[in-house]
Amino acid sequence: MFEDVQTFEEEFGRKIKLPTQVVKIRTALGIAYDYRFNKEFDKYNEQIKRLHNKHEGERCFIIGSGPSLNKTDFSLIKNEILFGVNTLYRGLKKFDISCDYWAVVDGKLFEVHYKPLLKLDTTLFLAEHAGQRYLKKKEFYSSDAALEPIVLRHLGSMNIWNKFSRDITQGVFSGGTVVIQSIQIAFYLGFKQVYLLGCDSDYSGMHRFDNLMTENVDGKGVTGGISYLFSAYEICRNAFEDEGREIINSTVGGKLEVFKRKRLEDVVGS
Repeated sequence: MFEDVQTFEEEFGRKIKLPTQVVKIRTALGIAYDYRFNKEFDKYNEQIKRLHNKHEGERCFIIGSGPSLNKTDFSLIKNEILFGVNTLYRGLKKFDISCDYWAVVDGKLFEVHYKPLLKLDTTLFLAEHAGQRYLKKKEFYSSDAALEPIVLRHLGSMNIWNKFSRDITQGVFSGGTVVIQSIQIAFYLGFKQVYLLGCDSDYSGMHRFDNLMTENVDGKGVTGGISYLFSAYEICRNAFEDEGREIINSTVGGKLEVFKRKRLEDVVGS
């Protein structure tokens, strides 16, 4: 009956096959769930609009949490605009860096780490399940916040809809890792070049710079499988190239080959 079938891993690692039509319906239901917070999302729009093209023509570095960070010379980018994600806060002292922007999308991770995350002196974006959980208990979480985070709507899977959000006042698409949402935010902020660090995309062994496991039950730190992740990265690459911008992978090693690579030493020297 259904010829178009997708195989992917759900949030907790269970592999399933579903017709694309069914996947789209499930995704739409997830988006509908966000509508109960619609007025809450709208409250952030003016704040978001003030960030539009704030960094037009500039470059930023989105820093993942892969083990390659331990081989990265962070002294080279101390004066650059840095974008942290998830539990990178554990490495801020070690790497002697601070981040201008931050993003979290995993709900369980946010619940476990909300105190240090909300105390960061940065512009914190919460999306997908992290954003939903924050809004459900906003009064509780706000008591620990140094600065109120910006919560973004979840627009569904980037791979299912084959779309990239150019306007984050409308929301952001998911793609298996928080870096996908971070790239969409960076696009809206106007960055011409986005460099990726610590985006190893290798989940075959210990895949955190601090040797600690992710809070995800599957222990992999990526939902939907690795091919799902790479497909989302390709959509991001195409969106940037359409606008004359680029995403460059400066990660030391790893398995992410969707983007052209450039050593950090060569980036800073250019």
